[in-house]
Amino acid sequence: MMKKIFMMLLLALPLFAMNLELKSGYVAAHTEMMMDSTIDPINNYLKADITIENNDITTIKGKFWLEMTLFTSDKSDRDKSMYEEIEAEKFAFATYIISSIVKSEKEDGYVINGTLDFHGEKRELSADAKITTVNGSLIIEATSMILMSDYGIEMPCLMFMCVRDQVDLLIKATF
Repeated sequence: MMKKIFMMLLLALPLFAMNLELKSGYVAAHTEMMMDSTIDPINNYLKADITIENNDITTIKGKFWLEMTLFTSDKSDRDKSMYEEIEAEKFAFATYIISSIVKSEKEDGYVINGTLDFHGEKRELSADAKITTVNGSLIIEATSMILMSDYGIEMPCLMFMCVRDQVDLLIKATF
């Protein structure tokens, strides 16, 4: 009898948690050079290993990651400098592990809580998100910001023009 119960539970596990397949995703970053231009690199190669239970958004767990050398902007020379500043050869990936998702008061609004592992530093990071289902696809659009100095990175300066320490992040993932 116990063996039958165990087998039934084992067979039912896939019904409770489902892997979500990432169809597309990107991370866009935004910062500025003081008294000059904006810097807007984007990485269209987001990867994910995400699960959801019973189609309940607040049960989403898993991680997102991306390769740092796949960020590109409108200036390839600046991109090369960016890779050097963030030591992309040594710290090739940035990873975000979701610890919880909490419904907010906004329509389709949530707060995603987790840990960002970037440049060899792990820090708690929350993101405001809009999570919707459109034509059978789950879409996550999230915004957050980091200070590069929190991750041991000093932003470069040229004379009196320094790149802003704050980097605004926009993440979109479609499953």
